[in-house]
Amino acid sequence: MIRRINIILLLLMTSTLYAQNRSINFVTTSLTEAFKMAREQHKMIFTDCYTVWCVPCKGMDKLVFTQDSVADFFNSHFINVKLDMEKGEGPAAVKTYKIGAFPTYLLFDENGKQVYKFVGGMSAAEFMAKIRIGSNPKNEEVEREARYAAGDRNPELMRDLIKQKFKQKDPKTGTALAEEYFKKLSPAARVHLENWFLFGESYDARYMSPIGSVNFNYLLANYKAFVASNGKEQVDNKIYSIFKSLASNSLAGYFFKGHPYQKEEFEDYKKLINKSQFPDKMQLLVLTDIAMAAGMQNAPAAGQLLAAHVDQLTEANKKVVFDYSVFCSAKDRTYPYMKEISNKVAKSSNNPFLIKHCAEYAQRSTFPATSNE
Repeated sequence: MIRRINIILLLLMTSTLYAQNRSINFVTTSLTEAFKMAREQHKMIFTDCYTVWCVPCKGMDKLVFTQDSVADFFNSHFINVKLDMEKGEGPAAVKTYKIGAFPTYLLFDENGKQVYKFVGGMSAAEFMAKIRIGSNPKNEEVEREARYAAGDRNPELMRDLIKQKFKQKDPKTGTALAEEYFKKLSPAARVHLENWFLFGESYDARYMSPIGSVNFNYLLANYKAFVASNGKEQVDNKIYSIFKSLASNSLAGYFFKGHPYQKEEFEDYKKLINKSQFPDKMQLLVLTDIAMAAGMQNAPAAGQLLAAHVDQLTEANKKVVFDYSVFCSAKDRTYPYMKEISNKVAKSSNNPFLIKHCAEYAQRSTFPATSNE
């Protein structure tokens, strides 16, 4: 009986191994030539846009494209093309098809018209689900694009199309659509919960409502109306996060890459804060002043601001101290005011990692302690 079971298991294992020996057949030709083949064979084109260093791309090659059910479907329904985005036709394709992440998958009809686009590594089941949607010549993405091209600016359509573009990693188009949509909204509609995605804390909002943008300025100026529609915690978190990012990115130098420090720009931010309805202006002003100190490469000024106010910052905003210590490591290894900062953090924070971090850097500090330490 045992021998019989072992034989069955061996046959099953052999069958499983044998069953997964096919993979998607990618033609070694140009995309232009693939379009010609598609017209002749009346097939759609599947294009895998990849780079040689892309880990999810390699995972899809190894774990998804080699599954028999996937391979059989693609080999019978599509002309399959791989495009290295850094060689040959790749760089031009990045611009033409607005590719912002890898892997990106493009589906074209037999006439060479793009009908679907999706991004990222995923399971075979999720991949095939998306492909089956995209294979429909009247899929929702095609319909949205066609409605928009025909002049339809229905609010629901616009929201869905904006989100679609960001999902496809096309932030430039997504941001342009968001600007168009925002301009057409009434003041009452702008603060509605359904439009919070234009301002909120999502990754995409960094394109639609960065500091200094029309959207963010509107949010700050109409704080009370946004709170009434979206809730105080959500709106506060968004505003705090923007100014915390301003301070952190300024200390890290990211904010000033290709964007030299200009005092007037930061003074304008402070004017917006003071004119706003936001109740806790102190934190926003302190974070802006820290950013200004970073822009002037002035570690003592940034440290003095933190020493004076770190205990009054929210727990999330206190994390700017991490960025300050890194800034000092590059600009001023006396770590100005780190002992005072550490003392206040120890008394006001519930973040053990921040407390430990401050204590370690306080020990490194050779900056003269103030008399009230």
